[in-house]
Amino acid sequence: MPLTTTGALDWNLVRTFVTVAEQGSLTAGARELGLAHPTVARHVQSLEANLGMSLFDRRATGLALNDAGQRLLVSARGMLESARAFELATSAVRSTTSGRLRITASELIADVFPQMLAPLRTPGGQGLINVELLIGSDLLNLLQGEADIAIRHVEPRQKELICRRLSGLPLCLYASRGYLAEHGSPTLKNMHSHSFIDGIRAPIVYREARRMGFNIAREQFVFRSDSFASRINGAVAGWGIAVVPVHVAQQRRELERVLTDVPLDEIEMWLVGRQDVRTTPYLRDAFAIAGDSLNAFASALSAAQGTGATRTRPKRTVSA
Repeated sequence: MPLTTTGALDWNLVRTFVTVAEQGSLTAGARELGLAHPTVARHVQSLEANLGMSLFDRRATGLALNDAGQRLLVSARGMLESARAFELATSAVRSTTSGRLRITASELIADVFPQMLAPLRTPGGQGLINVELLIGSDLLNLLQGEADIAIRHVEPRQKELICRRLSGLPLCLYASRGYLAEHGSPTLKNMHSHSFIDGIRAPIVYREARRMGFNIAREQFVFRSDSFASRINGAVAGWGIAVVPVHVAQQRRELERVLTDVPLDEIEMWLVGRQDVRTTPYLRDAFAIAGDSLNAFASALSAAQGTGATRTRPKRTVSA
């Protein structure tokens, strides 16, 4: 319960209230917090219900703080400032090299990331780090403590986070030996006669083809899934040609690289952490080791394959 008879308060609801009030709308507040719009709306409703009063006036143009909301906003800001100061003080006095480390990452690096983190098993010969690797497509909120460190594939927008731009994961086009035996090798001239595998909400093949000026008809996408593992298994099963990260294809002997003259963009990688990765020794070590290991891994793949990003993106790197 966010608010109980003992006066306990869910700080997340207060944080959401302050952010929505400062940003001026649920949509802007959700964007700033990195949460879904329904989650932010639910936070506001829960806080109002537990306080027994409305904090906003609902208008056609959006939300506007009412008198009660204006008065409580001052106190809420003070509460959050005190909470942040407490967090910083806690981090500053924490000197142990041991602790629980929660890292969230996508399926793309699920198979190789444990190896990347191997140096954390004996950090400087002292202490012990217990690692929890959270694999999934949902973006966990670091600012709300859902994880300590994250690997993102898009540039984070929250200014409170520590971000480090890493080398990108190279991508190539692959098909199974069975598919190639049945349909022949694809070329730029006969792509119209081949089948492709793609995502549903994030159609990477379709997007990359359009970017490079290739016309692939919708009916050529014979297998679609938002599951990364399903797309890989679809390629192995012979459904068609798929975009596959090089390090994943290297583990699948059934797959062969095709259309080698088609340049694909790399998958961005950002290492992201809260501010306490600067002040907490074992988090600082983990942030550095994870970043250096992933950077070396991705750079070696690109060098070995002769691949690289075909577009230049703006860089933003803040090291810990």
